[in-house]
Amino acid sequence: MRTIKKASRDFIAFAYLKPRRFIAEMFSKKGLNRIIEQIVSPNQSDELKAFSAALGTFMGIIPIWGFQTIAAIFLAVTFRLNKALVIIFSHVSFPPFMPLIIFLSYKVGRYWIGAAGTFNTKTSLEQYMYGSITLAIVAAMATGLFTLMLLKFMKLLKQYS
Repeated sequence: MRTIKKASRDFIAFAYLKPRRFIAEMFSKKGLNRIIEQIVSPNQSDELKAFSAALGTFMGIIPIWGFQTIAAIFLAVTFRLNKALVIIFSHVSFPPFMPLIIFLSYKVGRYWIGAAGTFNTKTSLEQYMYGSITLAIVAAMATGLFTLMLLKFMKLLKQYS
């Protein structure tokens, strides 16, 4: 009987209390300052931050549904990137943008597969997969270049102020 009570207490702590505490700490003033401090970290180069943003965008668009953020965190830790930037940019596929990403992926995939006359599930899925990988690469490169230019411009403004 005692083990059942302990197991239920542990389950409640794991499923409710710990996530609630984590979210409260993350959105507290101290937690937000820590996230901002990691984003603008002076210890990291602008190139590393731009690559972090590019990798996050790539992982957000790539079609590994349900594992995008986990894979992005794993790669950020493995390559010692700016984790906050990778996580923020990996959420490019949040619900309002998802239909646009799917549509663009499908349209971009047409260049790899060719315009099919009939609707075929296998061909359509293949077209979407090729298109999403291509779109992820192009969007990652654009995001990385834009982020790098923005960071360099901000550094120039700070230098001349």
